[in-house]
Amino acid sequence: MKILVHYAFTDEQVDELRTIATEYGHDLYYAADEAAAIEQVPGCECLLGLFNENVTRAGDQLRWIQSFSAGMDNFLYPEIIEREQVTVSNTAGLFAPQGGEHAWALLLALTRGIRLAVQNKGERAWAGGQVIELTGMTLGLIGLGGFGQETAKRARGYDMRVLGLDPVREAPMDDIDEIRTPHPDSLQWLLSSSDAVVVGCPRTPQTYHLLGADQLAQMKPTAYLICVSRGGIIDEPALIHALEEGLIAGAGLDVCEQEPLPADSPLWDTPNLILTPHRAGASQHRPRKIHEFFCDNLRRYLRGETPLNLVDKARGF
Repeated sequence: MKILVHYAFTDEQVDELRTIATEYGHDLYYAADEAAAIEQVPGCECLLGLFNENVTRAGDQLRWIQSFSAGMDNFLYPEIIEREQVTVSNTAGLFAPQGGEHAWALLLALTRGIRLAVQNKGERAWAGGQVIELTGMTLGLIGLGGFGQETAKRARGYDMRVLGLDPVREAPMDDIDEIRTPHPDSLQWLLSSSDAVVVGCPRTPQTYHLLGADQLAQMKPTAYLICVSRGGIIDEPALIHALEEGLIAGAGLDVCEQEPLPADSPLWDTPNLILTPHRAGASQHRPRKIHEFFCDNLRRYLRGETPLNLVDKARGF
């Protein structure tokens, strides 16, 4: 069997993956760039790391792709969905702790006046604005995967009531007070009940522009909206209008529909909005975690076991 690694691993990390492949009698190759991947992928059964359409199109013998990403919206193009013989696994849950931390960082920056304090420091102004206490309030989570669960875990430290929407997780969960299946009525229930809403679901055809003008109007005018999963779930023009008109108190976006965010985007000038450049999944441990997960899942595949984190290509997660 021929295995191809196409990811920015160190030489030592590639050698460890190659050792695993050799133990099972297989050959592992490394591609440092797309051109090398396209050249080497023909005849490969496994592809670990990056996989754009040009690479997978050349991989006529592919059977398993291990993605470096948790979100699949940029990778499940029709060509890969339609190839029934190709299974895909992702890294869902691997970056959950830092995702939960980032959601809380954005929420606290908004509610504790940190955004304004940073601005005032540049102007040498000893002044502050409204400060909100979150303790005892209600948190709504759209998506109860890794990001949602880690956000909920941290909410317990604030004695918050936690509500959740999720299409597959319906049984009682630790740190979640009530879970409902996504539906217009249940979405309205969550939005109208929550003092803060955190979006942690994947972007799929079903969640694209899930939160538009009608949904933002269902939120409390004192509520905050945070998104740490994928751009495009929130309708950005509707969000801009809601913030400019004071329909919600503030928002924090780690992700945008177009990334990098263009310099002429009106989001830059939107009031009560904090933007971070898609960093919720980042940490000093990320490269190590990805490598360790790749090693473990490669061993599983080579032993004939089902890899962890198989993606439902039709559903998009």
